[in-house]
Amino acid sequence: MALIKTEALVLRTTPFQESSLIVKLFTKEQGKVSVIAKGARRLKSGLRGYLEPLSYIEAIYYYKSTREIQTLAKADLIQAFCGNNADLRCNIFGTAVLELIDRTVYDHQHDEEIFVAAVKALMAMNHGDAQHQLHFVGFLLILAGVLGYQLETGYCSQCNRPMHEAYFSSATGQLVCEKCGNYLTSTNKLSATDLDLLKQLQQPRAKLVFEKYIQSDIGYDHLIRLLINYLAYHTGSSLNLKSLAILAEIEGRAKQ
Repeated sequence: MALIKTEALVLRTTPFQESSLIVKLFTKEQGKVSVIAKGARRLKSGLRGYLEPLSYIEAIYYYKSTREIQTLAKADLIQAFCGNNADLRCNIFGTAVLELIDRTVYDHQHDEEIFVAAVKALMAMNHGDAQHQLHFVGFLLILAGVLGYQLETGYCSQCNRPMHEAYFSSATGQLVCEKCGNYLTSTNKLSATDLDLLKQLQQPRAKLVFEKYIQSDIGYDHLIRLLINYLAYHTGSSLNLKSLAILAEIEGRAKQ
């Protein structure tokens, strides 16, 4: 039996027996791991408050290869994302990051690049600049690239000509130029500005792009829908995220 110490994000928790929790962690070194936190629900437990979703922790657990669920020995809180943020969108888009990891990353699949990208996105959302959508779009692009599905924004997937505007084809899971996609609906269309933003966000110096757009009042709902559909197509997973459905319901009520 090995003792493992690693940074981790708490993805979700499930009550177990009278006083314990089953905690799904996304760890920096070991990928997704399920651990049992014995007694974590007791009032005097030193783990109370550390094992909530959106918690960034340092975890120590006992690992045994024959077990599906490992045993948590200790957890120290590094940061609780969005916990003190009154902006509901921070919690919603932060939770959407966790949902995507839980749906697209396999258990014990070591993806340190995804872990680092998730922590950076959550830290940016927690900062309170109100551009949670933009940070979420950036995370979606990194996630797609690391999983092997980097979005091609330069050339049409059908005729291979440069794209100035584009459509997303749900039939092929790729972007096509205006000429090849003129039969598709406008809801799948990307403007030249959209394409340029997605292209810039996939560059090494993407931080400068965030700084450029951070004070913009541009909406990114259509880009989020497109990228989630893109990921769903290529991963073969249903990515109907509960967090985004809750946001849509709240915004729908606000308009009434």
